[in-house]
Parts: sequence; structure tokens; C-alpha cells
Amino acid sequence: MDDFGILLIYAAVAAFSFFVAAPITLNAISTFGVQKSFAQDMIDRGIIKEEDVKALQPKKQLGGIIIAFIVLAALLIVSLNIKNGFISMGVGLIVGLLRFRHIIQFNNLTVKRFQNTYAGKYDNTKLNEYIRKTF
Repeated sequence: MDDFGILLIYAAVAAFSFFVAAPITLNAISTFGVQKSFAQDMIDRGIIKEEDVKALQPKKQLGGIIIAFIVLAALLIVSLNIKNGFISMGVGLIVGLLRFRHIIQFNNLTVKRFQNTYAGKYDNTKLNEYIRKTF
């Protein structure tokens, strides 16, 4: 029964790495890459004001870094406290990063995140026109 408990712990660490740590980490990275460049493109197109982006983007970036750091630190602490925890964490994290890599690419998820971040601050008709032409 002891081996089954260890297997469950390894499975939980791998699942947490895959379903939680990988997407949160990629989302934090995305705020500095594709989301930042998309917001700049929206400024250039007159969809949103530069002041709104400068007010909200740094907060979103800082929040993403803090959350990703906490999640990765918790995962690392748990992995250090179990035998062969790095293997379970590493497999889950690598597979998760490969599975959720679309988060750091320009796609309709980028537009949805933009709409959520800047709700009520952008020109909806211009954005809908851009979406219709692009996607």
C-alpha cells in the first residue's frame, strides 16, 4: 500500500505541473511578449489609448510574475521533499509546456485576453473590424 501512496503523490505532482504550473508560467511569459506587442498594435490602430495600456499592462505583468513564482516555488518545494520528485515534476512541466505553447503565440486567445484586460477601455467597433479582417 505504501507504493500506491507514493504513486499517487507522483501523479499529483505531475498533474499539478501539467495543468497548473505550465499554463501559468506560459501566461506570465506571454504578458511580456505577444500580449505586449498586441497592445502596442492596438494603440497604433487607434483601438485603445496608450495611457490605458501604460496603466494596466505593468500591473498585469507584475501579477503574472508573482503568481508564476509562487506556483513554481510551491512545486519545487514539494518536489524537493519527495524522492525522485524532480522526475515527476519535470515530465509534467515539459509536457505541459509543449501542450500549452499556443499561449505564447498570436491567436484568438490573445484577443480574448486583450478584451478581458482592457474591458471598457477600447473601441469595440474598431476591434471587431480588426478581428473580422485578421481571423
